[in-house]
Amino acid sequence: MSVVFRQPASESACLSEYNDVIRKEHCFIEVEESMPAAAPNYQETLDLYRRRLIVDAARRVFEASGLEGASIRVIAQAAGCTTGAIYPLFRSKEEILAAVLGESLTSLGREVRAAMDGVTAPARALRRGTLAIYKYYDAHPSELALSLVLFNGDRKKRFGSGLDAALARQLDELLAMLAERVRKATAKPFLPMVRLETSALITYLVGLLVLKQGRRPDVLGNNASVLLAHYTKNMVARLGGGD
Repeated sequence: MSVVFRQPASESACLSEYNDVIRKEHCFIEVEESMPAAAPNYQETLDLYRRRLIVDAARRVFEASGLEGASIRVIAQAAGCTTGAIYPLFRSKEEILAAVLGESLTSLGREVRAAMDGVTAPARALRRGTLAIYKYYDAHPSELALSLVLFNGDRKKRFGSGLDAALARQLDELLAMLAERVRKATAKPFLPMVRLETSALITYLVGLLVLKQGRRPDVLGNNASVLLAHYTKNMVARLGGGD
């Protein structure tokens, strides 16, 4: 979008001569300039700020009490606001949990992409991608606990309103990144096998994390990441691929 406005012209442009008398007049020229994109108005900025406060507070509440132990009232108290400030932004605690999980999956996907970017050997990229998932959830154990709801068969009942589908797409995109490396690292790939192997890898990875975070040193000690690397390497060898 552009606007036209008037501004004073240069001094020389405003001189005129009449009967050998030079006069200076006030004159203007029209200038057209493009308008910058409209900045968010006050209400939009306030809503973004409130949403950030609510989601951050809800994350703490969900981590401490889970979905069943959380409520809009408790989340409002943790956020330092009233329940009336939450309902215009979120209709239920399930919607807030969906926002928390969506942000978690976005951050996780960013870590996995960064780990695999620029790695041309598919087997090596696969190992780096799975290790990135392990490191992320090992550093954020509460997010793993919350994310397990994504594997619950009752997700549609929990979230509804298209939120389950949106989270499923995010999860599928993450799995697709790994599945593509599984496919490329396999000598004779076909789609059902690639999906099965990817699902098995994620299941093994999540199992390692759950055992480790459950403080079972008699099972894993501090070698969960080593076990993950061992599993991935053997999986690639079994599928006939290589670095």
